[in-house]
Amino acid sequence: MKKTIVILLIFAMAAMVGCAGGSDKTNAVSPYKGGSQGLMVTFEPLGVVENGIATIFEDETFPVEITLKNNGEDDIAASAVKIKLKGISPNDYDGIAFEKTNSNVLDRISDSNPQGGEETVDFGDAKYKIPMSGSYYDVTVFVSYQYPYKTHVAVPKMCFSTDLKDKTVCTIEEVKPAFASGAPVQVTAARETRAGSNLIAVEFDVSNVGGGEVTKPGVEFDTRYGQIAFSVDDTSNPSAWECRLGGEENGGRLIDGKGTIRCKQKTPMTEGTMYTKQFDLTVSYDYKGLIEQSIRIKKKD
Repeated sequence: MKKTIVILLIFAMAAMVGCAGGSDKTNAVSPYKGGSQGLMVTFEPLGVVENGIATIFEDETFPVEITLKNNGEDDIAASAVKIKLKGISPNDYDGIAFEKTNSNVLDRISDSNPQGGEETVDFGDAKYKIPMSGSYYDVTVFVSYQYPYKTHVAVPKMCFSTDLKDKTVCTIEEVKPAFASGAPVQVTAARETRAGSNLIAVEFDVSNVGGGEVTKPGVEFDTRYGQIAFSVDDTSNPSAWECRLGGEENGGRLIDGKGTIRCKQKTPMTEGTMYTKQFDLTVSYDYKGLIEQSIRIKKKD
């Protein structure tokens, strides 16, 4: 009986050593909290709710305020959020502004600030100034908002090897664990492949999951497709990689909200290379969303 137990223990120890040989196969821990949200924008109450709709009398003013909350993992600078009131005519109301920006930096979520940065933007106290002919008037207020954002992506253990057969340290041709920071544009998968003699590449599946529109920083939005920019974060050799999306270098289009970024080494590795290293990618873009709120203006008897 004792001999049987000893033999089983030897087999178990051998199995553990075998598993430890492939260092890129261990469970990697994400450096990010993650999530599909960036800036969240909500209306503050416009009036007293009656029958499911905010309601005021014609001779009353109503505050137009929205709250900005950064639920992602990228800071938003002061004055970076461009906010516009839409859906109502400036000629019909007194007391409100129609364009605003954030006054303060909206910090990203973190261990020290798990709720993220928050700010309430005040457009003023609106008063409807057109004489009413009916008993009430329903209006829908829209707020469009646009802000710059980034998604940070990490592949903890990319395999740098010139020997496809030797998998003691790592394996090239496989799906890799990849982690993305909390943001409305997400990387959903990463695959490492051979890209030629002593060359490797990594492909990232990218999706716009935030429900808004996306474009490259400083580029006009296009309703036909989204656009993003990206760069490899390699301080030791920033020009070692060429990244493309749909044939375009350092940027490209998302069709139906999706695309695949392919980053390829430019220079072959030295024969005998075999190690793992974290691969970091930053995806940059402007993001745009729209919210709405209905209000009923009642004629005062």
